[in-house]
Amino acid sequence: MGQTDGSRIGWVDTMKAFSILAVVLFHTQLMPEIKTAAYMVCLPAFFFVAGLFTNTSLSPRDFFKKKTLRLMIPYVIWGLLTWVFWFFVSSRYGSTTDDDIAWWQPLVGMLYGRADKLSQNVPLWFLCCMMSLEWMYYIVARISRKWLRWIVILAVGGVGCVLAYLEQNWIWGISAACIILPLYAVGAEYKTFFKERMNGVSMQVLLIVLAVSLAGLWIGYTYNGDIKLCDSIIGNPCLYYVTALSAVGLWLSISLVLEKTGGWLVRLFQHIGQNTLLILCLHIPAFSVIKGIAVLFRIPLSFFETTTGCLVLWISTFVILLPMAYLANRYMPVLVGKRT
Repeated sequence: MGQTDGSRIGWVDTMKAFSILAVVLFHTQLMPEIKTAAYMVCLPAFFFVAGLFTNTSLSPRDFFKKKTLRLMIPYVIWGLLTWVFWFFVSSRYGSTTDDDIAWWQPLVGMLYGRADKLSQNVPLWFLCCMMSLEWMYYIVARISRKWLRWIVILAVGGVGCVLAYLEQNWIWGISAACIILPLYAVGAEYKTFFKERMNGVSMQVLLIVLAVSLAGLWIGYTYNGDIKLCDSIIGNPCLYYVTALSAVGLWLSISLVLEKTGGWLVRLFQHIGQNTLLILCLHIPAFSVIKGIAVLFRIPLSFFETTTGCLVLWISTFVILLPMAYLANRYMPVLVGKRT
């Protein structure tokens, strides 16, 4: 099954690694064309992979304890800690210095769970959206007939598209969760197939999937333009779903190809993929730390607006956060979404 240990699946961790690499790259100040491409491929695989490991047989109480708290605890802790960092550093010396934001607004924003309310750490919206998404599918999974279940899933996706058209961005990422539910359901409904048979797929098939996925991404990039799921902006719904499925196919095929080759690079990707939650929650504050170090060495902040500077910022973020992830996993696993 391509596991990294007794319980992990190697290619799944690699898919998550590629996704978080794209997330961090998107949040740098790269040229708009590259940012658009990075956003297209950064999120869909996370939702697909989450579906692979859903467990709808749990009671509501156990589902809340084992799934929801796994996201809620890091959301609250990192939200509060990054608010402290924002209040004492970013709001005074960072990019948000000129923003007219009262000290209490980001704290209230945590109750909304929306990207536009989380001034201290925008990426935290993803955890809220994932919580809403998991409960949404948990409820839909109560429908015993698979064909009827899929009708409801697609109907919810349609509701999400209507909300996007009406420019509605509901609290706790509910509107975004409606949009992405069909992709999550693909992983959840066919998780046995994906988890048990993917390593047996031939190299020729993987290359075909890769080529088709690249074609789908090119179509989405060319004809759908900018998308921003956190604000429920998806453009043309059909093109959005083509793009999302293509992003999953891209990382899935590349990850399985790398799985067949092995080597230290694959192990590095898998290590990154095992620590995506901490990287997601802390890469924005890490940017500020890196820029602060640069100022001490008399490197102008304008350097980070260049392509070279963005790549330095991108790589340095992982150099800083991976050791922190090791310490968190060892001493405070609750901070990275794991049970103590």
